Amino acid sequence: PDPAQQRKIMKKVEAEIYEEWEGDLQELTYMQGGILLKLIDRQTGDSSFELLKEFRGSFRAFFYQSFARLFGFNLKERYDPEGKDREIEYIVIMIERNRL
Repeated sequence: PDPAQQRKIMKKVEAEIYEEWEGDLQELTYMQGGILLKLIDRQTGDSSFELLKEFRGSFRAFFYQSFARLFGFNLKERYDPEGKDREIEYIVIMIERNRL
């Protein structure tokens, strides 16, 4: 579709997602929010910054990255299942195997 139609579709989808998940997301602690960002990267293969840049544009991605940095997060940080995120990976694998 043309860019105007694409923006219209994205706004509609964003509103639907916001309506469905707003309450749950607002209740997350900072740590839970950070883990959510890691899990999004794990599932999509893209950092949160890359996804924001693709769907919302460079300026918005820069804005959200700046805001996240104020709270000690880096949207460009990648999921590292063999390093820093080893514990998260272990828990996810246990859940996937129905052991947790």
